[in-house]
Amino acid sequence: MNEQKKESYEKHGNLEIHSYSLSQGLINFHVGAFGAYVFFFYETEILLNVILLALAMTIYIIWDAINDPLLGNITDRTYNFTKKWGRRFPWVCIGVFPWAVLYIFIFTTPNVEPATEGWVIFVYLIIILVAHDTFYTIWNVNSEALFPFKFPNLKERRKISGTKAFWGIIGLVLSIVVPPLFIEYGNIQSYINQAIALTIIAVIIGILMLPGHREDKSLIEQYLKTREENQKSIPFIKVFTDAIKKKNFMLVVGLHFAYSILTGLLIGSMNYLLKYNLREDPSAFILVMGAYLVVSLLTIPIWIKVAHRINDNKKMIVIGGLSMGLATLPLLLVNSLLFLIIMGALIGLTGGIYFVMQDAIFADALDETVVLDEERREGTYFGIKFFIGRFSGVFVFVSIALVHILTGFNPSISSQTPLALFGIRVHLALIPGIALIIGSLLFWKFYDITPKKSEEIQNRLNILKV
Repeated sequence: MNEQKKESYEKHGNLEIHSYSLSQGLINFHVGAFGAYVFFFYETEILLNVILLALAMTIYIIWDAINDPLLGNITDRTYNFTKKWGRRFPWVCIGVFPWAVLYIFIFTTPNVEPATEGWVIFVYLIIILVAHDTFYTIWNVNSEALFPFKFPNLKERRKISGTKAFWGIIGLVLSIVVPPLFIEYGNIQSYINQAIALTIIAVIIGILMLPGHREDKSLIEQYLKTREENQKSIPFIKVFTDAIKKKNFMLVVGLHFAYSILTGLLIGSMNYLLKYNLREDPSAFILVMGAYLVVSLLTIPIWIKVAHRINDNKKMIVIGGLSMGLATLPLLLVNSLLFLIIMGALIGLTGGIYFVMQDAIFADALDETVVLDEERREGTYFGIKFFIGRFSGVFVFVSIALVHILTGFNPSISSQTPLALFGIRVHLALIPGIALIIGSLLFWKFYDITPKKSEEIQNRLNILKV
């Protein structure tokens, strides 16, 4: 048994692991740039009415949520190309490059007057976001679904989770560092230029990550054999209802939801804080994220070693979630760029724990679903995770819009009222910090996959041969 585990652990080389893990860098590269600049761009540069903007983003996120489980279910099936190219790899290739290019079109808005023809911008934004997100879902769901199937060894999963955390932080920081090199507040063309630069980088990363997503012949044969032995077709609605009844799976999804609220509001609020509260240039973002990057990258190897030593994924991720939520609250008091940089470093320190553990904990929950279902439905489960998680985006954009409406924020003027400035701090720090603290406490209370139970699940998987 130990020899089998060692063989499985040593099966994938470092280059393959890094190639696969680049996907997390690409995801965070997109999430960071999108969250930091799209809403801000349309509200403060295009001057689209904030209610129309929030409605457009809500429609986009609802579509995003719906297409995640649907496309996950569709790509779980066997097709003519599966035997030659694999179950996941073709979909990653189909989705990643159109998705990267469509990012440019988000910033090339119709040249109309927003006060009288805002509906034109509104419709255009919805169409582009829906197309952009559809291709994102096609590649992202399949990239994530490949993880537990291709890397079944628990120790290797922690290693890959750490590697993904490393590239994820690089991607997130690049998404914040690169745009300010091009963006000037008040210059719409500068936003288009940064989108072109980000698209070029995304295409390069997409090419580099493809080798790590290849499925070798043994994986393909294993999947096809399992599929032949279990030909029953299960309706999507039944799969969905079965999934949401699984307690541990839903607790992981709920924690991811809370974490997405925190990261979404932090990133989405930062430009408002820099421009209106601190009166800084966009380049100040680089200093804040630089502190986040340095501390995170230096501590990730430490958190991986700590995770191996503690050998309790639940305990580690709860520590990470609680500490990150608590570290966010002092941003309510930030009054200088130096203070903000220090807090960026602290959030990088605590967030690194969560980031290292998030894939490992989700893989644990997925393994349990395989035991309960007696077959693999990773694409569908990842789709459901994203379906629910996407509504965190609705929460983020609606929170910003409501706070701005209630506090009288006016994007047409440079000097905001004290109440409006305080509102920016509320959606930057108070709301996200409380969200992750509550999510972490609920997870700690009810999630029950312990190290012993995880070992039992692995033994059952070996018996089921799935």
